[in-house]
Amino acid sequence: MKNNSSKYCLLLGTALLGLSLQATNAHADDAADNQQPAAKTSNVTPMVQTNADDASTPQATTDWANPADYKGTVPVQILGINDFHGGLETTGSATIGNNKYSNVGTAARLAAHLNAAEQSFKAANPTGTTIRVEAGDMVGASPANSALLQDESTMHALKAMGFEVGTLGNHEFDEGLPEYLRIVNGEAPTKQYNDAEMAYPHIPSGINIITANVVNKSDGQIPFGLQPYLIKEIHTSDNKVVKVGFIGIETTSLPILTLYDNYKDYDILDEAETIAKYDQILRKKGVNAIVVLAHTGASTNKDGETAGDAVDILKKLYQIDPDNSVDLYIAAHSHQYANATVGSVKLVQAVYTGKAYDDVIGYIDPSTNDFAKGSLVSHVFPVLSAEDAPEIKDDPEVAAIVKDANERVNPIINQKIGEAATAEDILGRLHNSPTRENQAGELVVDGQLFEAKKKGFAADFAMTNNGGVRADLHVNDDKSISWGSAQAVQPFGNILRVVEMTGAQIVEALNQQYDEGQKYYLQVAGLRYTYTDQDNEEQPFKVVQVYDADNNPLDMNKTYNVVINDFLAGGGDGFSAFKDTKLVGIVGQDTDAFINYITDMTAAGHPITAPTMDRKIYKTAEELAQANGQENPAPDQATGADDSNTTETEVTEAEQPAAGANTGTTVILPATGAAGQGEKVIHLGKVVNNGTSVKQVSTGQANKETNTKLPQTGNDESLAWLLLGSSLMSAAGLTVIDRKRRHG
Repeated sequence: MKNNSSKYCLLLGTALLGLSLQATNAHADDAADNQQPAAKTSNVTPMVQTNADDASTPQATTDWANPADYKGTVPVQILGINDFHGGLETTGSATIGNNKYSNVGTAARLAAHLNAAEQSFKAANPTGTTIRVEAGDMVGASPANSALLQDESTMHALKAMGFEVGTLGNHEFDEGLPEYLRIVNGEAPTKQYNDAEMAYPHIPSGINIITANVVNKSDGQIPFGLQPYLIKEIHTSDNKVVKVGFIGIETTSLPILTLYDNYKDYDILDEAETIAKYDQILRKKGVNAIVVLAHTGASTNKDGETAGDAVDILKKLYQIDPDNSVDLYIAAHSHQYANATVGSVKLVQAVYTGKAYDDVIGYIDPSTNDFAKGSLVSHVFPVLSAEDAPEIKDDPEVAAIVKDANERVNPIINQKIGEAATAEDILGRLHNSPTRENQAGELVVDGQLFEAKKKGFAADFAMTNNGGVRADLHVNDDKSISWGSAQAVQPFGNILRVVEMTGAQIVEALNQQYDEGQKYYLQVAGLRYTYTDQDNEEQPFKVVQVYDADNNPLDMNKTYNVVINDFLAGGGDGFSAFKDTKLVGIVGQDTDAFINYITDMTAAGHPITAPTMDRKIYKTAEELAQANGQENPAPDQATGADDSNTTETEVTEAEQPAAGANTGTTVILPATGAAGQGEKVIHLGKVVNNGTSVKQVSTGQANKETNTKLPQTGNDESLAWLLLGSSLMSAAGLTVIDRKRRHG
């Protein structure tokens, strides 16, 4: 989602045509250490090679390095997880390599598999050392047996599993960094929560949280005394010491992933530049075996290609410092599987919610304090169910923690709040239709719109982000729906607000779904729309028709009341169209709104049913033409607009395009004068046979009662200036490059 300046491209185009832990405080390093690394001129582009994951267990893996080949070295195993999200009992499927595994996950199974992996490593390397690490989002968006206890039950489980080092994800900021650090450190709550949480034991997790690129805006220092890196010393039986360094990295996308109040005091520094800085600092301290714990995503697809933010960061690292000593990069955030080698760096990501884990083994040479060449091998393994791996027994200590948590929250989560029409689950985002609609998501926004109207707001529409709908809505065999089932769908407790938006802003928000490969999309209530293809690689679809609940076309200039959550109001997931919209009022928490909706509908004699997914309608250009009764509908035409009152004159400055050539782009500009003055039409010619064809602007009268024009990316004159400037630059043989913001 991009914000374009209005007329710079025009000006530019015109001009161009003319096991003991040593937590080290970076703040105490001398000035030379804290300087950013000098930029190097480097043409290094590291190769990206995907690593195979064919085996389901470490024991069945055949490509581990042979310990006999590395005598005199120190064996080290790194076991990692990411994006646990309080998944104490979460199960599901996971695709790792070319294999899909079912019924994987749960904390007790994860603990058991980590133990089995460590035992397998120690059997081959009796003097080896295992270090367990996590790459953020251990908490937040959690099921009730974690969320109702402020995720302290999750921290108890991670402590029992022996995790030593972790970093911050975006969800660690959900309730503010101080609250997360409270639960990490096992301190008492600072405000009143439910009785179950207030009575829960508050104990330190034992996890050392490191973050190198989160700094205070006020003084540039890392907040709350957190450290940028940690050095683990490993003492060998022959009195040698080797060191492993860990660097913690937060995603720079944090400002679009959490509420403004939770990040407003911090700057998130560039990931690659920060890694390069602390890589050099660690090397100066004699630490050459370096692991990055980064809440940035990667993905290895079914074709064996690995890509994502983490890959881009490592490529940039090699540009900054081709001689860096990073050996392993534990990725996170995208909830996907990855296993690759980027340059010489092993890159792994173990899906999410405890469904898989990273297992990386290497041998450190005491003479270099680095992994011996060729010794580091990385794999990702599934957390198999007891049925699929009966020889691996649930960890009893972790199982007891989960059982205790359930007993404490059961009185709350088992409470019946309503009924469904059938004893079938209402499916969420893992069961999207081709248009990115899902039943649970649309039920959520229906509830938000209902709650706003119940509170007295004249709300027209409701929209929510796909990341806020976390689960299917489970329906019991007796058709009952519990509090816990509803909370699992909407776990965040985000604040719902009613905001004013013009029709043009709403269309802009809808269009913003179709960049970034539709990674971020909306569930909508109170409206429906049609979208189609467009010739734009970055945004291949556009919205062409929008109607309200009464089947009236959306008025681009009219103001509507829209229910959104605070996350979207801050531009979350890159939906800039929602940012800085005028606040009409506060509805309440999204979790409460969804629970209330289920209760209210049931009480009114309307048991919950799965919505029909017909709010987003895709049509080809041919289908649109047939529906509109015309052969070639204008690409900017939204609701059957009539151009009969618009005039134009043409000025030819060079040879006209040959027959069949692309004749340019039409941009509709909203009138800037009094209502009813019509619309300006600009035709932008393109270079043909080394010439240019530019059509002169003229204005005519358009009847706004019947002529509603829909600009492709919102009702903004800046788009036309941008296109005109880009056209002039094209005539000069140049290209506009738009650096898109990453959303991890």
